[in-house]
Amino acid sequence: MVGHQQLTPEMAHYQFQENGTHFSVSLPYNAKDATFELITSDSLRAHVDFFLLHARNDWVLADLFLSCNFPLTTTECYPNGTMTATAVKVASVTNMVPSRLTLMDQSCKPAFSGDRFAYFSFNVASCGTTRTFFDHYMLYENEIALPYNKGASPVGPQYRQTISCYYVVNETRTVGFSSKPRLYEPTAEIGSGQLMVQMRLAQDSSYTLFYQAEDYPVVKYLRQPLYFEVELVEATDPNLELILENCWATLDEDRTSLPSWDIIVDRCANPEDSYVTIIHPVVRDARVLVPSHIKRFSMKMFTFTKDEAVLKNEIFVHCDAEICDSHSQADGSCRGQCVQPAQQMNYRRERKRVQRGTDAINQRQISSGPIVLTPGQTPE
Repeated sequence: MVGHQQLTPEMAHYQFQENGTHFSVSLPYNAKDATFELITSDSLRAHVDFFLLHARNDWVLADLFLSCNFPLTTTECYPNGTMTATAVKVASVTNMVPSRLTLMDQSCKPAFSGDRFAYFSFNVASCGTTRTFFDHYMLYENEIALPYNKGASPVGPQYRQTISCYYVVNETRTVGFSSKPRLYEPTAEIGSGQLMVQMRLAQDSSYTLFYQAEDYPVVKYLRQPLYFEVELVEATDPNLELILENCWATLDEDRTSLPSWDIIVDRCANPEDSYVTIIHPVVRDARVLVPSHIKRFSMKMFTFTKDEAVLKNEIFVHCDAEICDSHSQADGSCRGQCVQPAQQMNYRRERKRVQRGTDAINQRQISSGPIVLTPGQTPE
């Protein structure tokens, strides 16, 4: 017998060996038949009884026990003022139920418990913990115990386990300081960052659906309107305004290639008779949080010609955009977007376009994907 049960082959966690004259048995310290006693706050004694019985007559041939000591950290102290403690069910307190154990403040119960252990975690400023000052350290103490009704005598031995934490007291120094009123309010230093501008082709005049990268080249009919939106993305400053300086079309992805056809010149729409460019107002809605960050314009697809010959090819639309501070008097470039057609502009530009430097933090260059011209008619 081991404890109160007979040793059988099914008890796999009990390792039993015998050779006819000797036998040996090994089992974990927390086996079901082992009982505990706390020796010190960091040492646990596990004890198990053995009985050697006569198989037929159930005679007790030998009565022996095995007892071993094991290290067990019952209390841990943490720099943030948290204490943890482990309580074990001991054989000397037969009526001990770990889940019923409490700290000095009986409302402080185990964080979790089983039939043999209870685990507490609490702050040193709670659960009835006492504090005592010494020369160079502080002592926090509490007690794990079984509660019983006031006025009633406890039945049998009572369980009491004192838990302690020591904290070193840092040296304290007196430091003198003086203050004086500041002469000016602090201001943030001027910094620089990247502002991104993107140009997208809308599917219609509502500017709610846009062609994606995988949709290009986009096929459009002659004289069918194209709706472009240029946006200052990922910016939240309402004082910033996006201005379209110039926009033009080319037959090549190279924005400096010739021939080129003007769409917006010096912030204004080009009024040539062969096509119409309109700059549309932008209002705040669920998607547009800052209208000054967006510019929209439309143009009717027109026949590209050179030397009176009709060019049938892909076209690309390019824009020079500028970002300015609408509330800054020093920023003279923020004159707003012109909505009136530009006058006396050459429609078919055969000269090289003069580009401003792209290293300026307030200037951006953007281009659209290819758009294919087709002579089909636009549905009315």
